[in-house]
Amino acid sequence: MTLSLRERRRQQTAHDIQLATLDLAVQKGLENVTTEEIAAAAGISTRTFFNYYTNKEAAAVGAPPAFTEAAKEALRDGSGPLADDLKLFLDQHVAALTKDEPILKMIGTVLRSNEKARGILQGFLIMERRELTECLSHRVQNPQAAAALASNTTDAVGRAIVLWEHEENLSLSAALDVVWEGTIAAAALLTSTS
Repeated sequence: MTLSLRERRRQQTAHDIQLATLDLAVQKGLENVTTEEIAAAAGISTRTFFNYYTNKEAAAVGAPPAFTEAAKEALRDGSGPLADDLKLFLDQHVAALTKDEPILKMIGTVLRSNEKARGILQGFLIMERRELTECLSHRVQNPQAAAALASNTTDAVGRAIVLWEHEENLSLSAALDVVWEGTIAAAALLTSTS
C-alpha cells in the first residue's frame, strides 16, 4: 500500500516531533522539558504539536510499530508448529523495531524515568495484546491460553529490548533469540511432571 504525500508528510512531522522530544528529554529529563521547547526544536508551532500529540509523554513514546496485518494473518492462518510461527512473527516485528534503534534507546531512557510515559506505552501494549489474542484464538481453542500466549509474546519483545539495552555487543535480534529460548524453557517447566 502506497501512502499519499500528505500522509508521508504527516508521518514525518510526527517523527520529527518525537525525535525533538526525545533529544530534549535525554538532555534535560522529560519532566524539565516544555511543549513550547519541543515545538521550537521541531520547527513547528505549539498548536501543531497538539494536533499530533496530547502531551509530551505521548510525543516521547510516539506510535510504536504495530504488529502488521500480514504478520497477524500469517500467524492466524499458519499451519506449522505454533512456537515456530510465533517466533517468525516476533522476528518480523523485531526487524521493524531495529530500523530505529537510536530512537528505541532514547525511548528506553525516558521510560525508565517517567511513569506517565510508561503508562502510555502500556496502553499501546494492551491494544496489541487484544489484537494478538483474537488472532491466536483462531489456532488456540482455550481463550485464556490465547490471552496468555499473546501476553507472553508482547512481553518477549519488551524483555528483548531490555536485554539488548544492557548487553554490550548483542543485537536486538540476538536478544530476542535469548528471550525466546527462556520462554520455551519456561513453558516446558509448566508441563514437566518432575
